[in-house]
Amino acid sequence: MQAKDSFSTGLEVCTEVLLYLASRMQQLTEGETFEFVSTDPNAAEQIIPWAEMRGYDLLDITRIDDTQTRYLIRR
Repeated sequence: MQAKDSFSTGLEVCTEVLLYLASRMQQLTEGETFEFVSTDPNAAEQIIPWAEMRGYDLLDITRIDDTQTRYLIRR
């Protein structure tokens, strides 16, 4: 599935990253998807509840390689 927008970071997923993701997600219309790629091995612990709390659908989590994971989120 092709995402409307994407963001990739090597930073730890923290409040600042989640705030940035929220601002990017707000730019999408309902039903559009966003691709987030992270090297943080613990990102799922933050992304999953964050998406649920905001009412976003986490469509897919895919391990790209040994260091990167892709999260596909629908607004």
